[in-house]
Amino acid sequence: MENPVLSIVTVGMNHYKYIKDLYRSLYKENRPLISFETVYVDNCSSDESVNHIRENYPQTVIIQNKTIKGFGENNNLGVSVSKGKYIAIINPDIVVLPKSIDVLYEYMIENPATGILAPQLLNPDCSIQYSVRRFITLKTFVYRLISRGKDTSKNKIVGHYLQKDIDNGKTQTVDWAIGAAMFIDREFFIHLNGFDEDYFLYLEDEDICLRSWKNGKPVIYLPDAKMIHNHIRESSKTGKKTIHHIKSLITFFRKHGYCVHRSLLLNNYNKTDNPEMKS
Repeated sequence: MENPVLSIVTVGMNHYKYIKDLYRSLYKENRPLISFETVYVDNCSSDESVNHIRENYPQTVIIQNKTIKGFGENNNLGVSVSKGKYIAIINPDIVVLPKSIDVLYEYMIENPATGILAPQLLNPDCSIQYSVRRFITLKTFVYRLISRGKDTSKNKIVGHYLQKDIDNGKTQTVDWAIGAAMFIDREFFIHLNGFDEDYFLYLEDEDICLRSWKNGKPVIYLPDAKMIHNHIRESSKTGKKTIHHIKSLITFFRKHGYCVHRSLLLNNYNKTDNPEMKS
């Protein structure tokens, strides 16, 4: 059998509640037209998620960790056993909507200079989710901390960070997109050495998008491809995940500085490949 066009890599940890909907959307309700495989990396779950996949979707490649690993390391592990020319990083709390995968694929074929492609993410009520953002700064972090990470904050600095000012119906370059759903060429993913495993949890997505820009390939927001994201915000609560978030932030600032502006990165790629300049 020939290798699939796309490998869909998902990392889960006790996500049985959500994984049922994701796989049903992929294999039954909104199955892509392109050939694809699914790779599931289980991060030491104690629920029925693995059994459900094994029983209902036996074609899925399943990796079961013996020890808990971070988001980036798990996704890199999933990509390492996959075979597709393109990689889709899809979180377990995503529901794929009709044609979304095929729209992402077609755009990447027509625009090979793209680094990372991000679909439009919707809340369960189908309202727009603020899934594409500007690079974080120390000032932004302080205001996010004050607002407890709530996207509903009315603070102007938080709103700027969440790009509440953009046209959500327009295909455009963005600083970065949250890692719940990303589409990328395998060769470029390998060129980037995948996700940076210095991050255990949080900011791996922002980091890989920044490195894409630094390598001359833009991050593109494609609203014609839509997916529902049952976003579970847990870092706003005190605990281990908050600590992971702060540690990741320190790592990001140490590697990239306290203030990154995309305007300084625009010269790294041919502006004729910018979809904003083709319209």
